[in-house]
Amino acid sequence: MPLSGFAVVTGLFSVVGIVIAVALLRWSARPAERFVWTAVSLTAISLVPPLLSGANTATTTALLGLHLVPATVMIPTLARSLRIRTD
Repeated sequence: MPLSGFAVVTGLFSVVGIVIAVALLRWSARPAERFVWTAVSLTAISLVPPLLSGANTATTTALLGLHLVPATVMIPTLARSLRIRTD
């Protein structure tokens, strides 16, 4: 997969996270808390395929990093913005 493919997929799922955050902001009494739980759960689920892929250790580690790095940026950023909007 080319590097641009990773960027596109990361951008797509970041937009999905934003849509989830906006939906929770609209329909939830505690949007930030629910967003964090939802996003962390979805991130954990996204780690399963790389672990089951049967790839070598370096590839598996790289794939896990490609899931965790964007999550560590997007989840706190969106949760913080939800807290600011509801306070």
